[in-house]
Amino acid sequence: MSMAEERTELSRRAAANKEAERSRDNGGEKTAEERPAEEGKQRKQRSTGARITLWLLRKSIVPIIMVIMLVAGLYIGYTVLGKQPGDEVFSWGTWQHMYDLVFSDT
Repeated sequence: MSMAEERTELSRRAAANKEAERSRDNGGEKTAEERPAEEGKQRKQRSTGARITLWLLRKSIVPIIMVIMLVAGLYIGYTVLGKQPGDEVFSWGTWQHMYDLVFSDT
């Protein structure tokens, strides 16, 4: 038996012992964590607006984080690497000048 298998077996035994001890302490009653799983069939319904809002938040969290990281990267790159003033990062003229430098024909 490999070490990984031994660790897995030990963790299974520990979980089984903990569950047996918990059921002994409660006199066989279910714990608070176990009850909602069985009684979860009578779950409270959210309103349509709340469901739509939660769905939009779940779907938009990655793009929001990406935009924040883009702005942070532009700021750090311009101020730390470029050694330029931080307030010029958000100026349209700065980025237009960089575009002209990169894509000029000469």
